[in-house]
Amino acid sequence: MVDLPDDVKRFIVENVRSVAQLEMLLLLRANRNTLWTAESVSRALYTTPEMMAAQLAELQARGLLVSNEASDRQYRYEPKTAELDRTVGELEQIYKERRVSVISQIYSAPVDKVRTFADAFRLRKEN
Repeated sequence: MVDLPDDVKRFIVENVRSVAQLEMLLLLRANRNTLWTAESVSRALYTTPEMMAAQLAELQARGLLVSNEASDRQYRYEPKTAELDRTVGELEQIYKERRVSVISQIYSAPVDKVRTFADAFRLRKEN
């Protein structure tokens, strides 16, 4: 498996919790002038609106999406910095070429955090 660039790995660890969330982010990026509701995203990705609502809010909090304040909240892709947009573009290209590497990174990151936390409490035998 080919290693991912450090900036892409860091972005995944800090911003992507699941493949579904990545797919949603890339969908909104590909249609950046479209306003999306949790319902419309869920139809496009065959998921539940409740799941997408939480994912959309999370990505907005991370500065990747903007939304209006309407009761039927609508989101669109608009990263707060050009650097974030560049990194998402790089991730998108890598995901097309090396999907397994990206998916492995997404699902290995939380395990590594849990393992590091657990190791902090492990009793070590001193020599």
